[in-house]
Amino acid sequence: MLVKFISATGLAALLSGCAAVVPHTLQTPLVQQGGQTELGANLGVHGTDVQVAHGLSERLTLTGSAHQRIRPKHGHWAYSAEAGAGYTFARPRHHRWTVYGGLGYGAGYAYETFCPDLCDLPASYRVRYGYAYLQPTYVWTPDESIALSAGVKLAGYDFLRWRTVSREFVSNPDPTDPFGGWERVVTRNRPGYGGLTLQPGYNIFVRLTPRLRLQLSQSFLFPVQARFPSVQLLATGLGMQWHFGGEPAE
Repeated sequence: MLVKFISATGLAALLSGCAAVVPHTLQTPLVQQGGQTELGANLGVHGTDVQVAHGLSERLTLTGSAHQRIRPKHGHWAYSAEAGAGYTFARPRHHRWTVYGGLGYGAGYAYETFCPDLCDLPASYRVRYGYAYLQPTYVWTPDESIALSAGVKLAGYDFLRWRTVSREFVSNPDPTDPFGGWERVVTRNRPGYGGLTLQPGYNIFVRLTPRLRLQLSQSFLFPVQARFPSVQLLATGLGMQWHFGGEPAE
């Protein structure tokens, strides 16, 4: 399974890289009692992020996540951060159903380089946005050695800035020169435009020590509207999670 995961990660790295909106690792905390905290760091084709979750009680959890992706060779960059809370409404043995929600803020820039049209980039994007999200999440802990989780994150965006610079070819109106023409640069600003995304995904947690876990993650970001800034469709990577306070995570 690990070999297939690494192969998929390598392929994703080749097919990604030209997006202004880049997703976080899908956050699915394992904390399940008041006073327990987990701190995680993830690295993947979508960049790096640091995530934290703190249990206020058996049912209420606070969450936070900060993300960045920088490609200095190509000039692409993306930053975002979010904070929220979750409420666990069902806790049958080894299972947990939680709904998370919160607010986020981000910015990004990407311009056209070689890219197999994975992120639908016409020329360049510069964006700045706020968003709100809702995420139903399921966690299954069959035993102490492993935990599996899945969730779907629905986010609504408000683009405070969305500037698109595209290139258009203008034909020469001279009928005697049908092959003539020139290229012009067109700049469009769309501030205040809103849009929705869906991010389904899963995480696999493998216990290394009572308080340390290895995390394998994969999720997909899909804009609901056809007109949306360039996005990275795949977030996949590896991470570590450290649990402290209260009892070790199950």
